[in-house]
Amino acid sequence: MLGVVCVLGGVVGLFVSQAMSVKDDLTAAKDQLSVIADEVKSGDAVKIQTAGQKILDLTRRADDTVKNPLWEVASGVPLVGQNVDAVRRATEATRILVDGALPAGIKLLSTLQLDKVSVSGGGMDITPIREASDSLPKINEAFKTAQSKLDGVDRSKLLPAVDDAISSLFDVMEQAGPLLQNVQHYLPTLLDLAGADSKRTYMLIFQNNAEVRSGGGLPAATAIVNVDNGKAKLADQTGTYSFPRDRIVLDVPPETASLYEPDTFMGFGNFSRTPDFPTTAKAFDGLWHNVSGKHLDGVISLDPVVLSYMLKVTGPIKTADGRDLTSKNVVETLLYDAYIRYPVNAVQDAFFADVAARVFDKISSGKWDVMKMLDQLELAVKEQRLHVWFPRAAEQSMAVELGLDGALATDNTKATEVGIFVNDAAYSKLEFFMKNNVSVTCDPTARTVTTSITVANSAPLEGMTKYQLGIRNKRYGIPRNSFILDTIFFAPPGGEITAVDPQGGDSPYDRRVGIEQGRNAESIRVFVPSGSTRTISFTSTLPAGGLGPLSVRFSPTVTTTPVTIAPSCGSLFAAK
Repeated sequence: MLGVVCVLGGVVGLFVSQAMSVKDDLTAAKDQLSVIADEVKSGDAVKIQTAGQKILDLTRRADDTVKNPLWEVASGVPLVGQNVDAVRRATEATRILVDGALPAGIKLLSTLQLDKVSVSGGGMDITPIREASDSLPKINEAFKTAQSKLDGVDRSKLLPAVDDAISSLFDVMEQAGPLLQNVQHYLPTLLDLAGADSKRTYMLIFQNNAEVRSGGGLPAATAIVNVDNGKAKLADQTGTYSFPRDRIVLDVPPETASLYEPDTFMGFGNFSRTPDFPTTAKAFDGLWHNVSGKHLDGVISLDPVVLSYMLKVTGPIKTADGRDLTSKNVVETLLYDAYIRYPVNAVQDAFFADVAARVFDKISSGKWDVMKMLDQLELAVKEQRLHVWFPRAAEQSMAVELGLDGALATDNTKATEVGIFVNDAAYSKLEFFMKNNVSVTCDPTARTVTTSITVANSAPLEGMTKYQLGIRNKRYGIPRNSFILDTIFFAPPGGEITAVDPQGGDSPYDRRVGIEQGRNAESIRVFVPSGSTRTISFTSTLPAGGLGPLSVRFSPTVTTTPVTIAPSCGSLFAAK
């Protein structure tokens, strides 16, 4: 018996010793990973490769240890076994990652040095990105194989000390794995967009929220940008009066055309009356084809609020008249001050064009933090201010997946969307003084949803130019600083509009009904005098069957639009 105890004690001691050896090797490997992270910033390829080789040696040694028969026996011991098995699986998964992903990853990191891909001189050198992309399939395959080793680990049954020891590996798998898959998925498309194989022509639309539109604002100016092998060049700039307005550039179904004024798909400044950005973009593409004989490779839309977010990262720009445009003053300068300072339309257009060119130069300089810029653009997307459209299917699919397409939803699978929008019908720049909020309430018994927008008008009684004041207001016998808004509501896919308040609006003959993208919609014209607030509400049914999470779309304006959803809606829609 004593001999058995001694042998057992020796086995336990050997196992403990091996376990400590595995722990030490994995800890040392983790330290070398930190070295790689530091050297990536400096771009020292030799040090990255040296650290990578050390990680390979350490993890292979740990993997050899856990393949010892002693570990196989220990994994079958009740209670203790599942913890031993978890350590063994985690070690094997780490070895697979290091063997399969690290060499390719080191090559990728060594090639993809920050100084080689920085934005400067009008763009970036995309050759390193193209070369680095060749490493991604091997890295993702290693992650897939490593994940298969971890699938059998039930972390809820592990001792806290064991779970803590392997938790960082699970974090890597959960975070880096999907990210790398997305990079591999999107990178070829991004290279195409950057003109890797052929020159691209894009139109940038700058929407003026002071004259509000469903899609944001009057597209008062555009810029044509050519992109070739990662380098962007400002090729042309246009304004509201640069294109003819006597020809329909996009044919839409009669039930869609009936929702808008007759000149919507003729006039450059009216294409964004529809909230469906692909339709707006196709109208611009049609317009460009009419005047140039060519089609665009994409359309990108943003507003001065997005510009203010970007200036937070790039710093201020100086205008031709010597003023500094900053993130704090650019919106007011472009949407209000410019009309006071430059009352002549041609001079306004020249000012806007000059600002756009200076912003382009500032961004092209590359003297800003890429990650901080991405954060600001993410905010712009969240606020529905930034949209893109591409005619090529793969590129447009990416826009949809990233939530940049700005399209009206056509089903309730991913989300159940209601949309309430406003279009300036006064031909004014009064909506610089507009503030909105949107609220949604539900009646679960009737299975209906009511969407309301509350509009406040704080336009001053004097001090504005005739161009800023409402041109059409005299027709209705109302003060020129009153808003005239076509408020348009889109029921969720499959829903029907059952009630509108105020019924018929303030100008019943300007009420419109129709269908766009399969969605039932209704538009009414309302007046909002200066110093007052109006609430407009639409009630619609919900279709039978399961509904995705409730999503609310609205017109992005000069200020943010608060959205409140009543608790009564909770039982009707899936949780986000």
